[in-house]
Amino acid sequence: MAKNDTIHIRVNEEVKSNAEQTLSMLGLTISEAVNMLLCQINLIGGLPFQVTLPAPERLIVHSREDVAKRLDEAEEDIENGHVSSADDVFDRLRKKYGF
Repeated sequence: MAKNDTIHIRVNEEVKSNAEQTLSMLGLTISEAVNMLLCQINLIGGLPFQVTLPAPERLIVHSREDVAKRLDEAEEDIENGHVSSADDVFDRLRKKYGF
C-alpha cells in the first residue's frame, strides 16, 4: 500500500524521546508504529487496547538504563531466594484478575 499522506502532531519532547528509544529496541520507527496503530484501528473498529488509568505498580520503562537496573534488581532477588513457583504466580494472577 502506497504511503502518500502525512500526519502532523504535537507531542511532549520527553514522551517522544522515550517512545523512540522503546520502539528502537523493537526495531521500529515512530512512523511505522503509528502506521501499525492506524491499521489496527481500521481492522478492529477501535483502539487495539483498553484505555484505563495505570495501576500504581505498573512497570514503566524510560530507558535502557532503567531496564538494566530492573534486571539487576530481579537477579538480586533470585540470588536472595525471593522466587515463586509458576503455580504460585498463576494462582495469584487468577485471584487478582479473576480468571
